[in-house]
Amino acid sequence: MKKFYLFFTEDPSLFLMELQKKGCAEINRLPDGLGFENISITLDDVEGMLNRTEFLKGIIKRAEGKAFSGKVVISRTEEESIIKEFPLDEVYETFLLISKEIERRKKIAEKLSSIKKELFLIKNLSIVPLDLFSMKNFSFCFFLLPQKQTKPEKIAEFSIEEIGKDKKESLFLVIFPIEKRDEVIQNIEKMRGTVLNIRRWRHLPSEILKKIEAVEERNRKKMEEEETRLKEIATLKYKILVFYDYVHSLYEYLKAKQNTGVSRFVKGLWGWIKEKDIPHLEELLHRYLPDGYLYISDPEDRDEVPIALENIKEIEPFEVVTDLYGRPVYKNLDPTPHLSIFFLLGLGFCIGDAAYGVILMLLSIIFMKKFRYNPGILRFLRLILYCSIGTIFMGAITGTWFGDILSRLPAQSFPVKILNKLVILNPLEGGNKTFLFLGWALALGYIQIIWGLYLNLFNSVRMSGVRKSGEPLIILFIQVLVAMLIISFITGKKVFILPLSFLLAISFLSLMILKGATQKGFMRIFWPFYGAYNVIAGNLLGDVLSYSRLFGLGLTSTVLALVVNEMVFMSTGIHFIGYIIAVIMFILGHLANLVLSIFGGYVHTSRLQYLEFFTKFFESGGRPFSPLKTSRQYTYIEE
Repeated sequence: MKKFYLFFTEDPSLFLMELQKKGCAEINRLPDGLGFENISITLDDVEGMLNRTEFLKGIIKRAEGKAFSGKVVISRTEEESIIKEFPLDEVYETFLLISKEIERRKKIAEKLSSIKKELFLIKNLSIVPLDLFSMKNFSFCFFLLPQKQTKPEKIAEFSIEEIGKDKKESLFLVIFPIEKRDEVIQNIEKMRGTVLNIRRWRHLPSEILKKIEAVEERNRKKMEEEETRLKEIATLKYKILVFYDYVHSLYEYLKAKQNTGVSRFVKGLWGWIKEKDIPHLEELLHRYLPDGYLYISDPEDRDEVPIALENIKEIEPFEVVTDLYGRPVYKNLDPTPHLSIFFLLGLGFCIGDAAYGVILMLLSIIFMKKFRYNPGILRFLRLILYCSIGTIFMGAITGTWFGDILSRLPAQSFPVKILNKLVILNPLEGGNKTFLFLGWALALGYIQIIWGLYLNLFNSVRMSGVRKSGEPLIILFIQVLVAMLIISFITGKKVFILPLSFLLAISFLSLMILKGATQKGFMRIFWPFYGAYNVIAGNLLGDVLSYSRLFGLGLTSTVLALVVNEMVFMSTGIHFIGYIIAVIMFILGHLANLVLSIFGGYVHTSRLQYLEFFTKFFESGGRPFSPLKTSRQYTYIEE
């Protein structure tokens, strides 16, 4: 990543427009100390357009019940025509009025509903409520009591009458002299009753309810008509989305132009650009700002350098895994190419069934065609495609095709004979093979941890030099020596055990000396032992044993597939419908097992990268590179 400063005297509008199309440079304001003032540009109009388009997008989501996914594939000519002719203000006003009318109708419906609720309990009242309010020297009170509560005969020596009830409560009426009101209310509260306030209705509640229901019906029909009108936005959906991308791009362009610094004689800006894109910048400068002066420099230590991951096409999908953890800080290693093969094999271990891998491959190819215009989804699907290859490989060498289906088919059939020749180790055959399968998982983890420690050493030498890289070198050396000792024990090469043990002891002693030299006081005694313990408990034991989860998940997936097959073959014995049940059970059972294996495998394989691998060398916290570019959130230009 390079820093550039650009100074010029002409209007930068065309230059910035073309630079936005290239999408290769991040634009920033010049530092205040250089004496430049920023161009005064009002963004209110464009923000207004953006807000109106956002509103229309919301209407589309409301009308269709879901957010738009995918891309609008159009030509540049079609895009220009839509941008030129789309009547934003007219469309916005139309659907704003419809939306407001729907909201008004909803409020009316809510109000009518609350009135109905109030009248429902007194619908059987045979007198007009206003007449109750007209009594002289007497007052009244409606109150609610729970259904489970015993009905009182009197309240403060005044008779009560049940007016109505629902599933939970009963409504009562009591009439009493005005001077007894406080006493009556206190008695109702003692019974845990709820006093109900009734409005001065001039008609019988039953008559009012009939009128309200008629008004409700008219209101409902009006609201349905407006909802139907609202759905007409579907005819404008693609134009709105195209116009949104245009307005969003215009907004970003104006913000970049606003970053242009102005002095009395010259204008300027600065930003970040990838080294490979500098020729594009120079070409645009020569074409649109021929008098401009471009200065390119390396980043300084105090700079917050944006991070752009650059990998070959085959490695790019694994950037999904890295991005979930965070971008590396500047000058730190990009872990993507280093985790790729381990992630692929790890997920293959967890799913562990070649037939499942074939299904994953076919599904990812199908969906890649469907989402070919959506780069984010396409990159993830390519990751699944690559991992399906690892799954097929692991399934083939362990002989798992839909679990143990090979053992249930005729052994002399040509496909079975061919597939059985690929088998290296079947963990379900018993004996020591299950433990050997566990050994494979731990060996993969051991190799990845060694590779992580090597990357840590490489990074340390690159950043600090050989002299300050003693500790990473010793830790890597210890990890390799332990691996060599294990191999010597397994292969019976006892002649190497003594010298390797001696070197291992010297390495631990050297590590403890280095750890102690970096501390003062009591910590100088404690830290060497803690450092040695950390290497043993962390790198050599804890981190390596974490990879046993690959064995556990892979074995679980295989056993579940075996159980499904057992149930399928047992169901074939059922008369008449046995084979139908078997087919349904086979499809659903293996599909469920595949889904569980994918989710579990993806989560745990990612965890191994983040907690066991990345912690050896990776430092996250980098800011993603954010170049000025044309918005293509919803559109794809087909050249």
